[in-house]
Amino acid sequence: MLKIPEVFTPRSSTVNLKTYVPRLDLERALIRSIRGSMHSLLFGESGNGKSWMYKKVLEQNLIPYRVANCANASRLKSLTSEIVGALIPSGTAQKTGFTENKEASIKAIVAEGKFTHQGQYKLQLEEPLEDAFAKIRRHIGDGPLVVVLDNLESIFNNSTLMDELADIIILLDDHRYAKYGIKFIIVGVPNGVLEYFAKTKNLESVSNRLEELPKVTGLTLPMVKTLAKTGFNELLKANILPEGIDSIAGHCHHITMGVAQRVQEYFEKLAYQIEDNRGVFQFELLQKADKDWLRLGMRQGYTVVESHLNSKRTSIARRNQVIYCIGKIKSHQIDSGVITEQLKEEFSETISETNMGIGSILAELASGDSPLLKKNPKTNEYRVVDPRYIMCIRIMLRKDPVTGVVEKLSFAS
Repeated sequence: MLKIPEVFTPRSSTVNLKTYVPRLDLERALIRSIRGSMHSLLFGESGNGKSWMYKKVLEQNLIPYRVANCANASRLKSLTSEIVGALIPSGTAQKTGFTENKEASIKAIVAEGKFTHQGQYKLQLEEPLEDAFAKIRRHIGDGPLVVVLDNLESIFNNSTLMDELADIIILLDDHRYAKYGIKFIIVGVPNGVLEYFAKTKNLESVSNRLEELPKVTGLTLPMVKTLAKTGFNELLKANILPEGIDSIAGHCHHITMGVAQRVQEYFEKLAYQIEDNRGVFQFELLQKADKDWLRLGMRQGYTVVESHLNSKRTSIARRNQVIYCIGKIKSHQIDSGVITEQLKEEFSETISETNMGIGSILAELASGDSPLLKKNPKTNEYRVVDPRYIMCIRIMLRKDPVTGVVEKLSFAS
């Protein structure tokens, strides 16, 4: 039987095929794009499995690739330097010049002597990117070759590096670079990359060379259920009944929003709870796993949500109700009308026909040093600043089934 860290690997840089959840439509779109005439743009929220997906597709199709990290390009202040570093290992010797010795004879009346002249010459160095392309192509040989630019979000707000990226994309069609047959996959969180280039002079040139693939979204409920069955029953031999698997998958999908990395994290914590319970799953273990997962990487989110809750217990605690409803809403856009409808559904006995001050509460949640919401000035709608805040709301707030009061799950308990 496998160990838990071998089954659930949320932060592994290599693909864990044991618990990899296929997304065949996205994988098919990616390989077709790689084999096509354009370079590929792969985007989606952080943690949704973009890196695992491109690695799995490339490795499955035996396509060699090198990964350049845009975060390092930001540090180096040069995208070219990072790409060159990814293609040519550090410490590789490069010939930059040579020394030539010349010897001549001198005849005199008494004796004959010799003198030596040493000349030093510098070689004309090739352009670094072209030189790196040539070296990696000689090393790999013929066939497809991919350079992945990962973590695009690290440079997305840096106009200098984004302009450099646009120039590199355009240069890839120049015969000096195109002859090496290297395809690029640009990977990151932000969508609207092509819209970004609309602000530059390179829009048409760039958009004609980039194919924007469908967004990599979170795992669906059936996908989470498949992962639960595979991980807990097939690999860890937990023998959880079907209704238990259904409860685990439904609960995990709700609180993690299906974000692949978060699902793996949660399942890892739950697996340890099952192990500590002599290998037996019980429904109360879900709440224990909730707390363990919340402590893992949600402390900042917990603190932000907690800071916006009512400081004193009141009979209605409308602000707490509003925050609880934000966690229930599936739409990315929030306004007072949407919240009011959700309040009527969840807290019908406390709803009055008069103005409940929802607009003011939303405005307050968008203020301060650590806002929960961000307002769109054009539409007067709001969105949650960080998806992790929604995850925290869903896991730390509970509605008492008898009193209907919103209660907070404490870290200490």
